[in-house]
Amino acid sequence: MPIKSGKNLTLNFKTNKFFLLLVLAFLSFSGSAQIDIQRYTTATDTFYWKRYIQIPKPQRVNLKRFSVSQPGKKIDSFLARHLSQFPVYLSDTAPRFTLKDLRKCLNPADINGDNLPDMIFSGYNDWKSEIVQIWINRRDSFELVFEDCQYISGIKRAEKKMLEIQICDVGTDTSYLYFTRDYRVEQEAGNPIFIRGKQVVSYKHTEEPFKYYPLPIPFTSKSDTLMLRASAALQNEPFIPQLDSFGNIIAKFRTQVKGQALAYKSNGKGNDWFFVEISPSTTPSASILYETDKLPTFIRGWVSGRSIRLN
Repeated sequence: MPIKSGKNLTLNFKTNKFFLLLVLAFLSFSGSAQIDIQRYTTATDTFYWKRYIQIPKPQRVNLKRFSVSQPGKKIDSFLARHLSQFPVYLSDTAPRFTLKDLRKCLNPADINGDNLPDMIFSGYNDWKSEIVQIWINRRDSFELVFEDCQYISGIKRAEKKMLEIQICDVGTDTSYLYFTRDYRVEQEAGNPIFIRGKQVVSYKHTEEPFKYYPLPIPFTSKSDTLMLRASAALQNEPFIPQLDSFGNIIAKFRTQVKGQALAYKSNGKGNDWFFVEISPSTTPSASILYETDKLPTFIRGWVSGRSIRLN
């Protein structure tokens, strides 16, 4: 039986050592790449918001409910004078939208109660963003009296007059906030005047309350620090690079805040949470919000019952 040389023994030892280190490295990598099931918590799940029903996107108002009789003829009359105001529907180079699409975006309705068909346009004003326009019928022409982004989510009328209108702005496909803007409509000698009121912002992955209070309840924070969250849970992990925030944190406040409690949820054993709307009188020290510096904005989210005092 041949006897192995010392050189062969040394070579085999080095080879076995190499494979042993390779196996240990693989096991170490596998362990770091997976979450230990016994230590798994919601904090390790970036998509924590998949665990509850999220607040819905504000619905569009069906404007056809307010249309006057023979809407087709009214639309034809309007376009005969103002077709040039909608160039995106007339483009020959990139005909994404057509004249047929434009007609679907026009809704003749009486806005100021003078029995003349005014016009509401709700559609695209460029290739990716929507707009709402209201045109008042001056008998021999139409006057543009209102404009805002993106679609109508609420209308209140009485005696053929518009009293209130709410506009919803959900941004583009990459946006993650829902804005609603309320307007009060005052009539002066048949001229509607749109007075901007309350703007509210909500993070789209916010937990939807099961039941709202019949009437909001005023509250004040107990201290100078308050954390507004997307869900009724203490969730400080993981870090979400897209939002530059942690867990379900929407905003942090370092001064006393006031607002209204809109709903309540209990997780048992004194773990109470309130769905609130925070007044714009206090600005967050940090938040995931954007475009709230243009208008005073009410912010919605969840706060711990231990951090506020109902008035």
